[in-house]
Amino acid sequence: MGITAFIGAYGYGNLGDELCLMEAMHAFPAEEARAFSVDPDWTMRCVPGLAGCFADGAAMLALRPRRVVYGGGMFGTSEAFRAWMPWLVQAEAQGAEIHFHNLGVASLGRDLGWLDAAANGVFVRAAGFTVRDYLSIERAIEGGIARTPRLTFFPEAELPADPSLAEALLPRDRRLLGVSIIPSPLMREALRHEAALVHALLTEFEGHAVVPIVSTVHLHAPEEDDMEGCAAFLRDFLPRAEIAAPLLLDRAHWRAELTPARLKGLIARCDTLVTHRKHNAVHAIGAGVRTIGLHPLEDHSLRRTFVTLCNRLPPGSRCVGLLSP
Repeated sequence: MGITAFIGAYGYGNLGDELCLMEAMHAFPAEEARAFSVDPDWTMRCVPGLAGCFADGAAMLALRPRRVVYGGGMFGTSEAFRAWMPWLVQAEAQGAEIHFHNLGVASLGRDLGWLDAAANGVFVRAAGFTVRDYLSIERAIEGGIARTPRLTFFPEAELPADPSLAEALLPRDRRLLGVSIIPSPLMREALRHEAALVHALLTEFEGHAVVPIVSTVHLHAPEEDDMEGCAAFLRDFLPRAEIAAPLLLDRAHWRAELTPARLKGLIARCDTLVTHRKHNAVHAIGAGVRTIGLHPLEDHSLRRTFVTLCNRLPPGSRCVGLLSP
Protein backbone atom coordinates (compact mmCIF):
# COMPACT_ATOMS: atom_id res chain seq x y z
CA MET A 1 0.00 0.00 0.00
CA GLY A 2 2.99 2.30 0.38
CA ILE A 3 2.87 5.60 2.25
CA THR A 4 -0.28 7.19 3.64
CA ALA A 5 0.10 10.90 4.41
CA PHE A 6 -2.07 12.36 7.17
CA ILE A 7 -2.79 16.09 7.16
CA GLY A 8 -4.18 17.90 10.20
CA ALA A 9 -3.40 20.44 12.92
CA TYR A 10 -0.69 18.27 14.43
CA GLY A 11 2.15 19.26 16.72
CA TYR A 12 0.61 22.46 18.09
CA GLY A 13 0.16 21.14 21.63
CA ASN A 14 -3.47 19.98 21.44
CA LEU A 15 -3.85 16.33 22.45
CA GLY A 16 -7.31 16.34 20.87
CA ASP A 17 -5.78 16.76 17.44
CA GLU A 18 -3.25 13.99 18.02
CA LEU A 19 -6.20 11.85 19.19
CA CYS A 20 -7.82 12.48 15.80
CA LEU A 21 -4.58 11.39 14.11
CA MET A 22 -4.61 8.15 16.11
CA GLU A 23 -8.20 7.50 15.02
CA ALA A 24 -7.40 8.30 11.38
CA MET A 25 -4.49 5.86 11.44
CA HIS A 26 -6.83 3.23 12.87
CA ALA A 27 -9.40 3.93 10.14
CA PHE A 28 -6.76 3.88 7.39
CA PRO A 29 -4.13 1.25 8.24
CA ALA A 30 -0.95 1.93 6.32
CA GLU A 31 2.24 0.15 5.46
CA GLU A 32 3.95 3.42 6.36
CA ALA A 33 2.12 6.31 8.08
CA ARG A 34 3.54 9.83 7.93
CA ALA A 35 1.90 13.02 9.17
CA PHE A 36 2.26 16.74 8.85
CA SER A 37 3.47 18.22 12.13
CA VAL A 38 5.01 21.47 13.32
CA ASP A 39 6.64 19.49 16.16
CA PRO A 40 7.50 16.00 14.91
CA ASP A 41 9.10 14.79 18.13
CA TRP A 42 5.99 15.62 20.16
CA THR A 43 3.56 14.17 17.62
CA MET A 44 5.54 10.94 17.31
CA ARG A 45 5.71 10.56 21.10
CA CYS A 46 1.94 10.98 21.34
CA VAL A 47 0.98 8.74 18.41
CA PRO A 48 2.23 5.12 18.39
CA GLY A 49 2.98 3.63 15.01
CA LEU A 50 3.76 6.85 13.17
CA ALA A 51 6.81 6.34 10.94
CA GLY A 52 7.70 10.01 10.54
CA CYS A 53 6.49 13.53 9.79
CA PHE A 54 6.70 16.08 7.00
CA ALA A 55 6.90 19.85 7.31
CA ASP A 56 4.82 21.12 4.37
CA GLY A 57 3.03 20.25 1.16
CA ALA A 58 6.18 20.05 -0.92
CA ALA A 59 7.69 17.55 1.51
CA MET A 60 4.47 15.52 1.34
CA LEU A 61 4.57 15.38 -2.45
CA ALA A 62 8.21 14.28 -2.32
CA LEU A 63 7.06 11.18 -0.42
CA ARG A 64 4.77 10.28 -3.35
CA PRO A 65 2.05 8.96 -1.03
CA ARG A 66 -0.36 6.35 -2.34
CA ARG A 67 -3.07 7.81 -0.11
CA VAL A 68 -3.70 11.18 1.59
CA VAL A 69 -6.04 11.54 4.57
CA TYR A 70 -7.05 15.14 5.33
CA GLY A 71 -8.46 15.63 8.87
CA GLY A 72 -9.96 15.10 11.40
CA GLY A 73 -10.30 17.71 14.04
CA MET A 74 -11.40 21.28 13.39
CA PHE A 75 -9.47 21.39 10.13
CA GLY A 76 -12.34 22.16 7.80
CA THR A 77 -11.62 25.89 7.78
CA SER A 78 -11.03 28.25 4.89
CA GLU A 79 -7.51 28.91 6.19
CA ALA A 80 -6.60 25.21 6.23
CA PHE A 81 -8.29 24.44 2.90
CA ARG A 82 -6.52 27.39 1.28
CA ALA A 83 -3.14 26.19 2.54
CA TRP A 84 -3.54 22.54 1.58
CA MET A 85 -5.93 22.29 -1.39
CA PRO A 86 -3.26 23.08 -4.04
CA TRP A 87 -1.14 20.26 -2.63
CA LEU A 88 -4.11 17.89 -2.62
CA VAL A 89 -4.74 18.71 -6.27
CA GLN A 90 -1.11 17.85 -7.07
CA ALA A 91 -1.15 14.70 -4.93
CA GLU A 92 -4.24 13.47 -6.77
CA ALA A 93 -2.50 14.21 -10.08
CA GLN A 94 0.41 12.04 -8.89
CA GLY A 95 -2.06 9.18 -8.41
CA ALA A 96 -2.81 9.48 -4.66
CA GLU A 97 -6.19 8.43 -3.30
CA ILE A 98 -7.71 11.36 -1.38
CA HIS A 99 -9.86 11.08 1.75
CA PHE A 100 -11.46 13.92 3.75
CA HIS A 101 -12.00 12.24 7.10
CA ASN A 102 -13.86 13.08 10.33
CA LEU A 103 -13.65 16.82 9.77
CA GLY A 104 -15.01 19.60 11.90
CA VAL A 105 -16.16 22.21 9.37
CA ALA A 106 -16.29 25.88 10.30
CA SER A 107 -18.53 28.52 8.84
CA LEU A 108 -16.79 29.12 5.52
CA GLY A 109 -18.74 32.33 4.93
CA ARG A 110 -17.54 34.39 2.01
CA ASP A 111 -13.93 33.29 2.37
CA LEU A 112 -14.19 30.84 -0.51
CA GLY A 113 -11.49 31.91 -2.93
CA TRP A 114 -9.85 28.51 -2.47
CA LEU A 115 -13.01 26.62 -3.61
CA ASP A 116 -12.48 26.72 -7.35
CA ALA A 117 -13.35 24.06 -9.93
CA ALA A 118 -10.13 22.15 -9.22
CA ALA A 119 -10.84 22.03 -5.49
CA ASN A 120 -14.45 20.97 -5.95
CA GLY A 121 -13.22 18.30 -8.35
CA VAL A 122 -11.04 16.86 -5.58
CA PHE A 123 -14.05 16.70 -3.25
CA VAL A 124 -16.23 15.05 -5.91
CA ARG A 125 -13.63 12.43 -6.85
CA ALA A 126 -12.33 11.78 -3.32
CA ALA A 127 -12.52 8.20 -2.10
CA GLY A 128 -14.27 9.46 1.05
CA PHE A 129 -15.68 12.64 2.59
CA THR A 130 -16.86 12.47 6.20
CA VAL A 131 -17.47 15.01 8.96
CA ARG A 132 -17.85 14.51 12.68
CA ASP A 133 -21.07 16.38 13.55
CA TYR A 134 -24.37 17.54 12.11
CA LEU A 135 -23.46 21.22 11.88
CA SER A 136 -20.39 20.35 9.80
CA ILE A 137 -22.70 18.85 7.14
CA GLU A 138 -24.63 22.11 7.01
CA ARG A 139 -21.44 24.16 6.86
CA ALA A 140 -20.13 22.11 3.94
CA ILE A 141 -23.39 22.53 2.02
CA GLU A 142 -23.66 26.25 2.81
CA GLY A 143 -20.06 26.77 1.67
CA GLY A 144 -20.78 25.33 -1.76
CA ILE A 145 -18.73 22.13 -1.56
CA ALA A 146 -20.09 20.02 -4.40
CA ARG A 147 -20.56 16.87 -2.32
CA THR A 148 -22.57 16.09 0.80
CA PRO A 149 -20.40 14.42 3.45
CA ARG A 150 -21.26 11.42 5.58
CA LEU A 151 -21.30 11.58 9.38
CA THR A 152 -18.78 9.82 11.66
CA PHE A 153 -20.12 10.74 15.17
CA PHE A 154 -16.69 11.32 16.74
CA PRO A 155 -15.21 7.83 16.22
CA GLU A 156 -12.18 8.78 18.36
CA ALA A 157 -14.45 8.16 21.37
CA GLU A 158 -13.79 4.45 20.85
CA LEU A 159 -10.00 4.56 21.20
CA PRO A 160 -8.78 2.72 24.30
CA ALA A 161 -7.38 4.46 27.37
CA ASP A 162 -3.89 3.98 28.77
CA PRO A 163 -4.39 3.75 32.56
CA SER A 164 -0.70 3.88 33.49
CA LEU A 165 -0.54 7.56 34.48
CA ALA A 166 -3.84 7.38 36.36
CA GLU A 167 -2.59 4.34 38.29
CA ALA A 168 0.59 6.20 39.21
CA LEU A 169 -1.00 9.51 40.26
CA LEU A 170 -4.62 9.16 41.35
CA PRO A 171 -5.93 7.89 44.69
CA ARG A 172 -8.28 4.94 44.84
CA ASP A 173 -10.16 5.99 47.96
CA ARG A 174 -11.57 9.37 46.84
CA ARG A 175 -14.38 10.58 44.65
CA LEU A 176 -12.77 12.45 41.77
CA LEU A 177 -13.94 15.49 39.82
CA GLY A 178 -12.12 16.21 36.57
CA VAL A 179 -11.89 19.88 35.56
CA SER A 180 -10.99 21.18 32.08
CA ILE A 181 -11.33 24.87 31.19
CA ILE A 182 -10.09 26.88 28.20
CA PRO A 183 -9.00 30.41 29.29
CA SER A 184 -10.44 32.19 26.26
CA PRO A 185 -11.53 35.80 26.81
CA LEU A 186 -15.14 34.85 26.09
CA MET A 187 -15.07 32.04 28.67
CA ARG A 188 -13.43 34.24 31.30
CA GLU A 189 -16.16 36.86 30.82
CA ALA A 190 -18.91 34.23 30.94
CA LEU A 191 -17.52 32.70 34.14
CA ARG A 192 -17.40 36.11 35.82
CA HIS A 193 -20.92 36.98 34.66
CA GLU A 194 -22.41 33.60 35.67
CA ALA A 195 -20.32 33.01 38.81
CA ALA A 196 -23.37 32.33 40.96
CA LEU A 197 -24.63 29.65 38.56
CA VAL A 198 -21.21 27.99 38.45
CA HIS A 199 -20.87 27.99 42.25
CA ALA A 200 -24.33 26.42 42.52
CA LEU A 201 -23.44 23.75 39.96
CA LEU A 202 -20.31 22.80 41.91
CA THR A 203 -21.97 22.41 45.32
CA GLU A 204 -22.71 18.73 44.74
CA PHE A 205 -18.97 18.06 44.39
CA GLU A 206 -17.96 19.16 47.89
CA GLY A 207 -15.58 16.53 49.22
CA HIS A 208 -14.39 15.46 45.79
CA ALA A 209 -10.70 15.66 44.99
CA VAL A 210 -10.03 17.55 41.76
CA VAL A 211 -8.13 16.06 38.82
CA PRO A 212 -6.74 18.81 36.53
CA ILE A 213 -7.48 17.70 32.97
CA VAL A 214 -5.12 19.52 30.63
CA SER A 215 -5.38 18.55 26.98
CA THR A 216 -3.94 21.67 25.34
CA VAL A 217 -0.88 23.82 26.00
CA HIS A 218 -0.75 25.51 22.62
CA LEU A 219 2.57 26.48 21.09
CA HIS A 220 1.42 29.91 19.96
CA ALA A 221 -1.97 30.77 21.52
CA PRO A 222 -2.07 31.63 25.26
CA GLU A 223 -5.88 31.61 25.12
CA GLU A 224 -5.55 27.87 24.40
CA ASP A 225 -3.57 27.04 27.55
CA ASP A 226 -5.74 24.64 29.56
CA MET A 227 -3.23 24.59 32.40
CA GLU A 228 -3.81 28.28 33.02
CA GLY A 229 -7.55 27.84 32.51
CA CYS A 230 -7.79 25.02 35.04
CA ALA A 231 -5.63 26.80 37.63
CA ALA A 232 -7.72 29.99 37.36
CA PHE A 233 -10.98 28.05 37.63
CA LEU A 234 -9.79 26.23 40.75
CA ARG A 235 -8.61 29.51 42.27
CA ASP A 236 -11.95 31.22 41.59
CA PHE A 237 -14.46 28.44 42.18
CA LEU A 238 -12.83 25.58 44.11
CA PRO A 239 -10.16 27.26 46.28
CA ARG A 240 -10.45 24.76 49.15
CA ALA A 241 -10.62 21.62 47.03
CA GLU A 242 -7.88 19.02 47.33
CA ILE A 243 -5.91 18.57 44.11
CA ALA A 244 -5.65 14.84 43.55
CA ALA A 245 -2.51 15.06 41.42
CA PRO A 246 -0.74 18.47 41.54
CA LEU A 247 1.86 17.13 39.10
CA LEU A 248 -0.77 17.41 36.38
CA LEU A 249 -0.33 21.20 36.61
CA ASP A 250 3.41 20.97 35.99
CA ARG A 251 4.27 22.04 32.45
CA ALA A 252 7.43 19.98 32.10
CA HIS A 253 5.61 16.85 33.27
CA TRP A 254 2.71 17.52 30.88
CA ARG A 255 5.05 17.95 27.95
CA ALA A 256 6.98 14.76 28.73
CA GLU A 257 4.24 12.41 29.91
CA LEU A 258 0.77 13.22 28.59
CA THR A 259 -0.56 11.47 25.51
CA PRO A 260 -4.13 11.17 24.20
CA ALA A 261 -4.44 7.65 25.60
CA ARG A 262 -3.03 8.60 29.01
CA LEU A 263 -5.34 11.61 29.15
CA LYS A 264 -8.31 9.33 28.55
CA GLY A 265 -6.98 7.08 31.31
CA LEU A 266 -7.09 10.01 33.73
CA ILE A 267 -10.60 11.01 32.64
CA ALA A 268 -11.82 7.41 32.90
CA ARG A 269 -10.93 7.38 36.60
CA CYS A 270 -13.08 10.44 37.35
CA ASP A 271 -16.61 10.15 38.72
CA THR A 272 -17.62 13.31 36.84
CA LEU A 273 -15.88 15.58 34.34
CA VAL A 274 -16.67 19.30 34.14
CA THR A 275 -15.25 20.36 30.78
CA HIS A 276 -15.09 23.25 28.37
CA ARG A 277 -12.86 21.27 25.97
CA LYS A 278 -14.79 19.13 23.48
CA HIS A 279 -12.31 16.29 23.07
CA ASN A 280 -12.20 15.81 26.82
CA ALA A 281 -15.98 15.45 26.64
CA VAL A 282 -15.48 12.90 23.86
CA HIS A 283 -13.01 10.98 26.05
CA ALA A 284 -15.38 11.02 29.02
CA ILE A 285 -18.45 9.98 27.04
CA GLY A 286 -16.47 7.19 25.40
CA ALA A 287 -15.33 6.00 28.84
CA GLY A 288 -18.83 6.16 30.33
CA VAL A 289 -18.00 9.04 32.70
CA ARG A 290 -20.72 11.54 33.59
CA THR A 291 -19.93 14.72 31.66
CA ILE A 292 -21.01 18.28 32.38
CA GLY A 293 -20.18 20.66 29.57
CA LEU A 294 -19.57 24.26 30.60
CA HIS A 295 -19.32 26.83 27.83
CA PRO A 296 -20.26 30.34 26.71
CA LEU A 297 -23.63 30.23 24.95
CA GLU A 298 -22.17 32.29 22.11
CA ASP A 299 -19.78 29.45 21.24
CA HIS A 300 -21.47 26.32 19.87
CA SER A 301 -18.31 24.18 19.65
CA LEU A 302 -18.98 22.09 22.77
CA ARG A 303 -22.75 22.09 22.31
CA ARG A 304 -22.51 20.52 18.86
CA THR A 305 -20.42 17.72 20.40
CA PHE A 306 -23.11 16.95 22.98
CA VAL A 307 -25.80 17.04 20.29
CA THR A 308 -23.87 14.61 18.09
CA LEU A 309 -23.23 12.19 20.97
CA CYS A 310 -26.59 12.70 22.71
CA ASN A 311 -27.65 9.06 22.31
CA ARG A 312 -24.69 7.80 24.33
CA LEU A 313 -24.39 10.40 27.11
CA PRO A 314 -23.79 8.78 30.54
CA PRO A 315 -26.58 9.34 33.09
CA GLY A 316 -26.58 12.82 34.62
CA SER A 317 -24.63 14.38 31.75
CA ARG A 318 -25.67 17.76 30.43
CA CYS A 319 -24.38 20.84 28.65
CA VAL A 320 -24.61 24.12 30.59
CA GLY A 321 -24.46 27.38 28.65
CA LEU A 322 -23.16 30.57 30.27
CA LEU A 323 -24.36 34.02 29.31
CA SER A 324 -21.80 36.74 28.61
CA PRO A 325 -22.27 40.35 29.78
